[in-house]
Amino acid sequence: MSTAELQQTRCPRCSTAVEPLQEYCLECGLRLPQAQPTALERASFGIDERHPWSAGWLVPALLGLVVTILGTGAAIAISDEAKPEAAPSTATGGSLTVTEPQATAPEPPAAAPAAQATTTPPATTAPPARPAVPRAISWPPGKRGWTIVLLSVPQGQGRAAAVRRADEARRGGLRRVGVLDASRFASLHPDYYVVFHGIFDSEAEATSALQRARGVVGGAYPREIVP
Repeated sequence: MSTAELQQTRCPRCSTAVEPLQEYCLECGLRLPQAQPTALERASFGIDERHPWSAGWLVPALLGLVVTILGTGAAIAISDEAKPEAAPSTATGGSLTVTEPQATAPEPPAAAPAAQATTTPPATTAPPARPAVPRAISWPPGKRGWTIVLLSVPQGQGRAAAVRRADEARRGGLRRVGVLDASRFASLHPDYYVVFHGIFDSEAEATSALQRARGVVGGAYPREIVP
């Protein structure tokens, strides 16, 4: 129904002019039979009422523009959906496996090279030098005292035999060893050479050295020497 038709509508019973969109005749109360205008016609009629210069073309034009915009958007959406999805690009080449770095125990420090074993010959120690054999002693002239008799050598064997025995006693570790001619001393048995050890002032002193003397000559004994 156009705008002109809406403006020219009249009541079919009493022919009273009615306003557009009027449902009942204000004169006779008849329910008007005309078709209800569409939303677009009502909007167009409202615009015509406010802006007579629009002549009813503005609303249809705006509606056509909206329809065009919606149709274009729908067409673009359909065309996008129709496009096949691009296959995801796949990198080709050798496979690379990334693994978590494993904690490794620190390497022990390199051991210092063992010193080359050197064979050192055992040090040879020279045997301790034997102390020099002390010289033979002589009984002091006119001395009365005590001594240790190591042994007696018959004078028939000669004095040299007694001297050799005295040397053996000194090499055995005894010092102050000498040879007496027993025939010159009243307290000794004549015809013997006596090998003696030490000159002591008393019997007690002689006895104190007896044990050492017997370590070299087992039959040693103390004896007083009287000139």
